Amino acid sequence: MQIDRRGTLTGLGIAAAALGAGSAAALPVLSANNFGLTRDKVSRGNGWIEIDAAGFEANIADLRKLVGPAQRICAVLKGDAYGHSIALLIPSIRRMGIDCIGITSNEEARVARKLGYRGTIARLRTATLSEVADGLVWQIEELTGNLAHARAIAAIAQRRGRRLDVHFALNSTGMGRNGLDLTTQRGRDDALALMAVPGLKIVGLMSHFPVEDQGDVRASLARFLKESDWAIEAGRLDRSALRRHVANTFATLFVPEARLDMVRVGGALFGDSYDGFRDFRHLMALKSRVASVNFFPAGSSVNYDRTYVLGRDSVLANVPLGYSDGYRRAFSYRNSPQSDPVQDFALVRGQRVPLLGRVTMNTVMLDVTDLGGDVQMEDEVVLFGRQNGQEITQQQVEAKSGLMFTEIYQTFGMMLPRVLAARQQ
Repeated sequence: MQIDRRGTLTGLGIAAAALGAGSAAALPVLSANNFGLTRDKVSRGNGWIEIDAAGFEANIADLRKLVGPAQRICAVLKGDAYGHSIALLIPSIRRMGIDCIGITSNEEARVARKLGYRGTIARLRTATLSEVADGLVWQIEELTGNLAHARAIAAIAQRRGRRLDVHFALNSTGMGRNGLDLTTQRGRDDALALMAVPGLKIVGLMSHFPVEDQGDVRASLARFLKESDWAIEAGRLDRSALRRHVANTFATLFVPEARLDMVRVGGALFGDSYDGFRDFRHLMALKSRVASVNFFPAGSSVNYDRTYVLGRDSVLANVPLGYSDGYRRAFSYRNSPQSDPVQDFALVRGQRVPLLGRVTMNTVMLDVTDLGGDVQMEDEVVLFGRQNGQEITQQQVEAKSGLMFTEIYQTFGMMLPRVLAARQQ
């Protein structure tokens, strides 16, 4: 079996076998045992990701304190847990008693069930018909906001002798994506027909906020409540048997009245922070090692295009990680022909050090001159995350790269092997 540097199975034949005969190929294939990777194994390579499961559990506990013990929480683990690996975090989900997870792919559902998760698995996007057919075995609650789609997925379930639990998505918030718009007679007619489709059981009414603005959220919430009330009455739905849910992370934190029957929280569980909510811990650390330590005299240029010229005799650490590993060229630092602000963009021996010159495909250079000659080959380097009380933060990385934290996590998590960090004693 061939495994690439992320630990992903390669080859469509292997992928198809892993997914099962007849399954729609959904690459990358995920692994319930993290492909057998350990910290010792991955730290022998050029770069790796460490995931703080204890921090994840602490974030869940903090969220519970905020919303109260009676509030149902759906932990959003889409995108392979925002790049953190659903396989690494499902044990924590089970340990913390979370009875609903939100996913998008069948692979995420498969891994969760393989690891013994027995709670609700809700898909948070419209699935293709093939995905619905292949996902029946994993007992996924599907999302639908389209009459033709609802009829098609009901037929798939009925051919298997099954009833399909679905969340009926409304466009009450103006997301314009998955939900049915009820502002027109056509929309209301479609809604009535959808709620009467044989083979479907509506277990949820939902929408999704497109804007992180309290006023916008409250206005959209009012419309959702009005439209979902109409749906319950017009469709003769059993209110006691369904959940109304609309709150994402922002709404959960800032608009308590939006929490309704369930909240869908993703970002906060992975450390996304807002003013007033800075205690959620980041879970991901991007690490490498020093490959060599080199002396260069003043006037030497560093890396491609001579974008950085040393103004002093310098000691530079060669770190074997670059944009082929997901570390973006945007993190490059130049002092010519025009100056960028100096930023300490890595941690070595618990000290902040700057990255000089271009980020290249496989290498970055760090200025360790001020560390007094203590840096050695094989020293650990942290390019995102914490080391000895210091941290390269989400805010720093977002500002330098121009990316949202979710893109950063996905990029790092898809390109490098991931393992659990050691729990602090």
